[in-house]
Amino acid sequence: MGTALTVPNARLPRRRERELRAAQYVRMSTDRQQYSIANQMAVIAGYAAEHRLTIVRTYIDEGISGLRINNRLGLIGLINDVQSGAADFGNVLVRDVSRWGRFQDTDESAYYEFICKLAGVKVLYCAEVFENDGSPMSGLWKNMKRLMAAETSRDQSAKVFAGQSRIAGLGYWVGGRPGFGLRRELIDSTGKSRGFLETGQQKTLQTDRVLLRAGPPDEIAIVRWIFESFVGGREETAIARELNARGVANHRRVPWNHQMIGRMLRNENYTGNTVYFRTSNYLRGRRIFNTKAKWIRGVDALEQIVPRNVFDAAQRIIERRIRQRLSSDELLKKLRVLQHRLGTLSHNAINRVKGAPSADLYERRFGSLRNAYALIGYVPDGDYSYLETRGERISLIKQLAAEIATALPNVDPDLIAERAGGCLAVKDGSFISLRVVRSWKHSQRHCSAWTLRRGSKTRPGTAVVVRLDEQNKHPLDYIVVPAGSLPERPLIMTDAVVRKRYRLRFKTAAELIHGLKRKLARKPGLSHH
Repeated sequence: MGTALTVPNARLPRRRERELRAAQYVRMSTDRQQYSIANQMAVIAGYAAEHRLTIVRTYIDEGISGLRINNRLGLIGLINDVQSGAADFGNVLVRDVSRWGRFQDTDESAYYEFICKLAGVKVLYCAEVFENDGSPMSGLWKNMKRLMAAETSRDQSAKVFAGQSRIAGLGYWVGGRPGFGLRRELIDSTGKSRGFLETGQQKTLQTDRVLLRAGPPDEIAIVRWIFESFVGGREETAIARELNARGVANHRRVPWNHQMIGRMLRNENYTGNTVYFRTSNYLRGRRIFNTKAKWIRGVDALEQIVPRNVFDAAQRIIERRIRQRLSSDELLKKLRVLQHRLGTLSHNAINRVKGAPSADLYERRFGSLRNAYALIGYVPDGDYSYLETRGERISLIKQLAAEIATALPNVDPDLIAERAGGCLAVKDGSFISLRVVRSWKHSQRHCSAWTLRRGSKTRPGTAVVVRLDEQNKHPLDYIVVPAGSLPERPLIMTDAVVRKRYRLRFKTAAELIHGLKRKLARKPGLSHH
């Protein structure tokens, strides 16, 4: 009878076991370094030990602002796991309310917590003075803390702007990567040079300052040639084409284009002045182009690259073009006349006609050439529906690049844009190239097909080819191949061709990233732990 009261190998009920399991969410933004990841984890670990909770999962957002959920892959992953039922824990441990987020709309912060609550997952704030137990007093404390977190962001934003404005007014560089032909020099508090900052590098000491300097002589010569050519009558598109034909590389490692030349022609840095506050996006809101009266200038802050009279002449041309800008009706009338004259329309055909508005102008005014064609009743030969999904494909590449860079610390997070897609640099000098290929119906074989192109520039390393489904809405699979094995000529791929030629395929982005991690781990000096 005594043994009848003993339950051998007793096991907690599944629900009770889940209640004792917890995930931790930690976030570090660039403005509050005392909230380091290690410090947060230490506070959470102490709370978990005190309440006999076992931490089984960790979600991290490192160096990410808490104003919005965008780009917070850790919090997004947490919410997705909770909503999908994949969460094997009953609690989420967060250091305090501000680490959950500094959302300017406090209802947004409450919304994400409520999603967890609906799924039976509690959000516990380990360093707060209140228990998040659902009581009226707890709700009052939380709302007050959320308001305080939002107000702290607004206060910090005002202080940062005031400090940066003062520094910019003294002629120091306040901003990120400068334009072509310019470099950033780091100096200490005594004015002594610490060297030049490379792309992606930042100053680490608050007492240090950054000065803008003229770049190497060959780049300075290119800048002057661009201004002289423009003032001499050449348009931005023609200048960009010649630079690409000559093989001139730029600071962004992408082909020259109309917009890049236009930004350079309007950049006052080349006259020796630094300019701050040309644009602003207060608290991660909508980007605003400020009037020149609000710009903060550092006069004669660096060596003059372009003579002032040449720069002013370029500005007069730009302003004259704006004043003489054709209305949308006038542009469409000219396009209609051009179509009757040529019999057909295309980007190259429009640009070949002297004195006619450029194809770039039609794209900027109407969103795309296809939109302009539709307004004059012109239907081009061929299927151009792929142009409508171009933005979605670019977004897919950016999202995939962000996920890869987050999971693989040896990968540079800055996506290098390419006409065929994009690529990420790896610390060993190789690259991860990303390609998205659309699905289309093969009329002869009566099946889905995909066209794979190498692109104009092949970088050493690994290529990831994302095949889209029949609706071209979602990834079908992810093919991993050596970048050098991409076909020089366009390759039409059916499912049979893919199965025969490409064995390394993954169904999901998570599986792809795991495969890339194993692939990089086999390289010397790039192991991941």
